[in-house]
Amino acid sequence: MSDRTAERVARNDATFREANEHIAERAHTHGVVGLIPFICECAEESCTEIVRLTMDEYAHVRADGAHFLNEHGHVAAAQRHARVVEEHERYTVVEKVGRAGEIARELDPRGS
Repeated sequence: MSDRTAERVARNDATFREANEHIAERAHTHGVVGLIPFICECAEESCTEIVRLTMDEYAHVRADGAHFLNEHGHVAAAQRHARVVEEHERYTVVEKVGRAGEIARELDPRGS
């Protein structure tokens, strides 16, 4: 696998992360509580899975710029560019590693 694959994985996941940032912002603005529907941030370009998290859970995932929200089992699409760091009842947190992790942190809108 090349750096090009690592970049594709990181950029694809970052695109979903950016969409989720907008969802979180709107939920906060409108005072939404409870479970909020977020988009799976896996590396599978055709993925349309919705993962429901509280704002606190989402903030926890976003605390590290290389961490992404995934539906269970979706880390496989990232191949060797990600690893599972947390398993929860409704979702999985994966960390981009190597060059994909570097790119993911560079693309993090929160700059974490």
